[in-house]
Amino acid sequence: MAEEKKGLFDKLFGKKDVKENVEEVAKDVKESVKDAASDVKSQAEIAAENAKRVAEAAQKKAESEARKAEYEAKKVAQEAREKIEEAKEAAKEKAEELAEKREVISKRDLIEKEVAGKAAYIDSYTVTADDTLSHIAARFYGKATPPYYKLIYEHNKEVIGDNMNIIIPGQVLRIPALPDDLK
Repeated sequence: MAEEKKGLFDKLFGKKDVKENVEEVAKDVKESVKDAASDVKSQAEIAAENAKRVAEAAQKKAESEARKAEYEAKKVAQEAREKIEEAKEAAKEKAEELAEKREVISKRDLIEKEVAGKAAYIDSYTVTADDTLSHIAARFYGKATPPYYKLIYEHNKEVIGDNMNIIIPGQVLRIPALPDDLK
């Protein structure tokens, strides 16, 4: 009966089948574990590759943004340099304008002082063919020496011209009053 039971048990559960089933299941489990490990390893590799790509993309983006920031900084610096140059040029022009105005004012002041310093004119005289500045000085001042005819010349340069020895008949000369040092 024990054998019978044994046979029944074996028949029911199939000792040989159970062992084979266990071995097959174990084999299947090992393969499943191996496949799962392979899948996990593959997914890990993919994840690592994706992480590497993300890191590279982030680095490229950071480099691109850095280049863009550098470009913008250079652009701003260039604009600042241009504005400085424009400001310098405007300041230079303004300084030149002021210098010209000062020069005009200075010349005007000198002319005003010169006019104020000059005595009034005592007469005007129209040059004749026989006249010289020394003859005219002798006629109005009683003396024909250089200080007297040069005084007439200095007050009439614009009429006479650069050469005091050439006067032309018909020129109208202003005869200044004698300064104190020539009286």
